[in-house]
Amino acid sequence: MSAAAAQPLRSNQVMDSYFDDPLIEPAIEWVVNNQRVSISGIQRNFRIGYNRAGQLVELMENIGLVSPQGFDGNRTVLYSELESGLSLFRQYKGAVDEEPDMTNVIIFPGKK
Repeated sequence: MSAAAAQPLRSNQVMDSYFDDPLIEPAIEWVVNNQRVSISGIQRNFRIGYNRAGQLVELMENIGLVSPQGFDGNRTVLYSELESGLSLFRQYKGAVDEEPDMTNVIIFPGKK
């Protein structure tokens, strides 16, 4: 897997909370080992609701583990080795857990 194929993480507060889901690593393992990803497959395998399974797949897409939906609705698993997929997740999780670097930020006072 080349670094050029990985997508940047689209981060927001809601997405950041998905990193703490206890099923994310088992779901990544399941997706990479089976080389297929679907919301319904994750839903059935982990016996969870559609919304939670969708959030897990969305996180996998946002970190670059799986492709966005194609025109036919299918996604492609972009990593074939489990350790590579898990290290990608942990790399992004570590970035989310860090405080932002504010050394070059200029804060302008508001108008009075």
